[in-house]
Amino acid sequence: MNFVIDLNNKTAGRDRVARFVQYGSKTAWHYMEKNDFDNESIKKFKQLEQSLAAFRKVLRFGRFVDSLHTALRTVNHSDKTIRYCVTFSKIAHSLYLFCDHCLWLNRNNFLQINAPRWGQAGNRYWLLSIIMNLVRDVVELNNLFKAILKKKILNTLNRKVAPKDVFTGEAVQFVRSHKDLLLDTVKNSCDLMLPLSNLGFVRLSPGTIGVVGMISSVLSLYTLVDQKAKLPYT
Repeated sequence: MNFVIDLNNKTAGRDRVARFVQYGSKTAWHYMEKNDFDNESIKKFKQLEQSLAAFRKVLRFGRFVDSLHTALRTVNHSDKTIRYCVTFSKIAHSLYLFCDHCLWLNRNNFLQINAPRWGQAGNRYWLLSIIMNLVRDVVELNNLFKAILKKKILNTLNRKVAPKDVFTGEAVQFVRSHKDLLLDTVKNSCDLMLPLSNLGFVRLSPGTIGVVGMISSVLSLYTLVDQKAKLPYT
């Protein structure tokens, strides 16, 4: 199992780069369609998007094991937020990836399944995973804001500092100290739009989907470059 996980981790960076270019291609061809570019150019970007989507499915193959392994590591965690939110998120993400693997096998005639139903099921698991991640983000942000507010009140009473000055200083310190949580919240908020759109809960243009996908991809890549920007167990 450790060999599989190590192999999957090495492909994570390639997957995120491919993801960024994939959603960038979607943004490009939608912009080109709106501005009456020639059909041949539009077709090339659509083909690039489809090729990268297929390439990413190959890169992700087997990664459902990685998510299950993380769920096993957090199921008995002392922090209830991590124990419940991260564990359920990783289980849901593992099921999403499993559906994704089966769809890839079906597309390549290795397996016969009802592709539309499996696709919908995969999007629901994906949505559940992102929702649980956002619940964790909101809970942790709420706890931090409470601590900051308490400190702000104490500083104001003890030092007689203007509340505005205290708040400004705390806000700057908060961003510096908790950029991992802030980045994770923004990334999950962007990612949330993708399964919601796939399931028909919201109506977004291909260009909008491309932009939010690119934003979340850039933030994911940044966490690979700066490990301090990566929230634990994500």
